[in-house]
Amino acid sequence: MKKGMLSMVTIILYILFAIGTVIMLWMVYNHIEGKIALYFGMAYVFLTLFLIVYVPIVTIFNSRKLKWVDIKKRLFKFFILFIVFGALNYVFDYIFRSSNVDLFRNFSIALGLAFGISFIDITLKKKEVE
Repeated sequence: MKKGMLSMVTIILYILFAIGTVIMLWMVYNHIEGKIALYFGMAYVFLTLFLIVYVPIVTIFNSRKLKWVDIKKRLFKFFILFIVFGALNYVFDYIFRSSNVDLFRNFSIALGLAFGISFIDITLKKKEVE
């Protein structure tokens, strides 16, 4: 692939996901039913599952071009953010829903947020880093 082609595909997938999310929220809010809504919902779920796999792979692929010092800084930032978001999520769940604390939910949200904040610019990188 060309240098900028992978990032262009990623941007297009992000735009499709954002548009699909808005349409799905509108369909659920207005109780839209039918075959078209079902097929659109299935396509949206498949796009979401594809992005869950695609984004980490592209991030790893693009991070190979970085220097080891930069990767260490990003990993340190990722671990710190993961711990902070996980702890905050747990504390807020304990305060507001003390009878129903779900650690898997709390730490999966923290994992996604920390990964997104730490590595989003690597995912959308267009040119090679020397």
